[in-house]
Amino acid sequence: MNSIIELDIKQKMYKKKESVILQDFHLEVEPGEKLSITGESGVGKTTLLNILGLLDNDYQGNYTLFDRVTKNLSQEKLAEWRNQKIGFVLQESSLINSITIEDNIKLPLMYARLEKDPVAEDHFKRITSKIGIESILKKKPLECSGGQKSRAVFARGIMMKPKIILSDEPTASLDSENKTRIIELLFEMNKEFNATIITVTHDMDVANRHDRVINLERNE
Repeated sequence: MNSIIELDIKQKMYKKKESVILQDFHLEVEPGEKLSITGESGVGKTTLLNILGLLDNDYQGNYTLFDRVTKNLSQEKLAEWRNQKIGFVLQESSLINSITIEDNIKLPLMYARLEKDPVAEDHFKRITSKIGIESILKKKPLECSGGQKSRAVFARGIMMKPKIILSDEPTASLDSENKTRIIELLFEMNKEFNATIITVTHDMDVANRHDRVINLERNE
């Protein structure tokens, strides 16, 4: 079976700090694998997710995704993949304060012109019910708690049933009950749609529920 992800990084520079992270880093991920990434702050966990999600190409190395060399792809194709094939649950994923939670979650559907698709609507209802945010769908983000907004960001990240889901501390601001809901839904996406799951977390209980754990260490 071909890897869905094959990444070779010679080095990635933090320009502001003039330090090197992810030096001589190699990663292969199989389709449908559940992978967690751990490590202390500053070792490059979130940066790695940004690279994997085609948000950061400022590094020395090569990245093959879906059997395509990413450096050869057009900006249009990269944008299409980011919306339709890669689901982002990143800490930087801010909600738009001027629109409702429902509209925020459905943004990927709008970009793909699927907002009126009945199958997509059923998926939306299933997700929002599963993680318990039906009551806030007509509210705007500033009217919601941090935990509610985190769950909305998560829902948006899986709306397109992506082939790859990238999560950056998806349970960090959640209580035990909602943490369980998020992890269960994440793994349901893996089982039902063979979605590849990559999760950055400091929670070793969450990390160890994945198929494989990678611990990033600081470059000497």
